[in-house]
Amino acid sequence: MSRPPRAFSAASRVFAILAMVLIPASVSGVRTAHADVSVGASSADFLSFEIGGRSAGMAGAQTGIATGVTAQFWNPAALSTLTQSQVGAMHANWLQGLSYEWLGVARPMGKLGVGSLSIAYFHTPGIQGVDEFDNPTGTFRVYDAALTAGLSRELSRAISIGANAKMIRQSLGTVSASAPALDFGIRATALGTTFGAAVQNLGPQISFNGTGYPMPRQIRLGAGHAFLNERIQLAADYNMPLDYYKDLRIGTEVRAHPNVSLRVGYRREFGTSNDPATGLSYGLGLHFHQLELDYALTPSNQFDDVHRLSFGYSFGAGSEEGKPEAPKPPKETPPPAQPAPRVIASGNPPSRATASAPAAKAPAASVPPVPATQMPVASAPLASATPAPTPAPVPAPVKAPKPRAPEYDVVLPGYASESSAQAELKALELLGFRVKDAILEKGPESGYRVRLARVRSKSNADDMAAALARMSFRAVVEVVPR
Repeated sequence: MSRPPRAFSAASRVFAILAMVLIPASVSGVRTAHADVSVGASSADFLSFEIGGRSAGMAGAQTGIATGVTAQFWNPAALSTLTQSQVGAMHANWLQGLSYEWLGVARPMGKLGVGSLSIAYFHTPGIQGVDEFDNPTGTFRVYDAALTAGLSRELSRAISIGANAKMIRQSLGTVSASAPALDFGIRATALGTTFGAAVQNLGPQISFNGTGYPMPRQIRLGAGHAFLNERIQLAADYNMPLDYYKDLRIGTEVRAHPNVSLRVGYRREFGTSNDPATGLSYGLGLHFHQLELDYALTPSNQFDDVHRLSFGYSFGAGSEEGKPEAPKPPKETPPPAQPAPRVIASGNPPSRATASAPAAKAPAASVPPVPATQMPVASAPLASATPAPTPAPVPAPVKAPKPRAPEYDVVLPGYASESSAQAELKALELLGFRVKDAILEKGPESGYRVRLARVRSKSNADDMAAALARMSFRAVVEVVPR
C-alpha cells in the first residue's frame, strides 16, 4: 500500500498552468525535432514496452503520479511512498503470438529507502529455421530479457529520488548480446500537484557480432493533480525518446466506487501522421483489500490492439492497528509500620510538684497499705520498660490475573488427500499469501485440512476468510481452545 505524496496546499490552477506550458513546448519542437530522429536506430526496444494496466489505461501519463511496484518502470523515485511490501505482475499479448511478461516486487527497507526488483521477458513462439534451399534447420527462439534492481528514498517532506540498475540480454537464435543500463528519477510535490522527471536506459551500446546499437534512451516529464478528495486524478506527460518522435499524453482516473476505478487517456505522437500509437486508451481497475486487478486496451494499429492485464498484492494491508491504552493508576504502597510507643509505667506518674513536695504522714489506720505490684513507678529507666508488640504488616491484595484474549485460526477444510491440500498451498503462495506458518493436519472426521494462519483479532480473521472466499477458496474461522 502506498501513502499519498506529501503536499503543501491544494491549487488546481497549477495543473492548468502546466498544460499551458507543456502543449506549446511540444508543438514548437515538432517542426525541428522530427528531421533529426533516427526511427528504429536503437536496440533493446522492448525496454520501452510500458508496464501496468493502470498506466496503460491513462495513456502512459504516469511520471508524476505512478504508485505501487510498477512505479519502478515509470519513475523509480515514486516508490518512496510505498509503506508495505508489494508484488505485481503483468501479461500482454501483441501482434499474434508475441507476448510480454513482467514480474516485480518492492519492499520498504527502513532508513535506506524502498528497494525493488523486477524481471521483464519479451518472447515469441519457436521459429522454424531454413537454409538457402528452404530445408528445415530446426526451431530457434527469439527473446529479450531485463533484470532491474532499484532503490528510492525521500530527501525531504516533498522531494524523493530513485535509481534503477539493469542487466539486459537479447537472443536472436544463435546470436546474443548483453549490456547494462541505468535509470534516474526525481519527484516533488508543491501546491497540491505532484511533478516528476526521469531519464531511462543510460548505458553503453549493445553489440551483436561487433556491430553496436545505442540504448533506447528516453526522458520523461510529468505532473498530476487530484480533485474531489482524490476521487478524480488528472495527469499529463511529455516524453522525448532518442529513437522516435516526441509525444504528449493526458490521462484521467475516476474512482466511481471504493472498489472500482475507470480510466481513459489520449496519446499524441508528434512529427508523424496516422501513427498507430496516437489515439484513446481505456482501462478498468478493481480493488479487493490487498489485491488490485487492472485491465487496459491501448491502440497499436488497425490490425491489432494491445491488451494488458496486471495485478498487485500488498502484504499486511489488512492488519489491525494497535489502539493506545488508557494509563493505569499507580499501585498504592502501604506505609511502613511505625513502632508502637514504649510504655514507661502502667500508672499515672506524679507531677513535678507532687514529686518535690514532702510526703505527708497519714494515720496508719486511715490509709490501707498498697501492694507493691500496684504502686506507680515514677522514675523507672527507659531501658527497663516493656515494649508493646509490633502489629504484623497487612499483606497487599493479590490482583487476579487478566483473562487471556482468545485467538482465532483461519482454516481451509475438506481436502480428500494430502497432495490436494499441498497443491492448494502452492496456489495460495503464488497469489501472495504467507504460507510459511501453515500447518497441514488430519481433519476431525476424515481427509485433511490446512490451518493457514492464527490471529488475535476476530475481525482480521474474518477479513482473511472473506478474501479467500472471493478467490474461490473455502475458509472458516475457528476459536483456538485455551
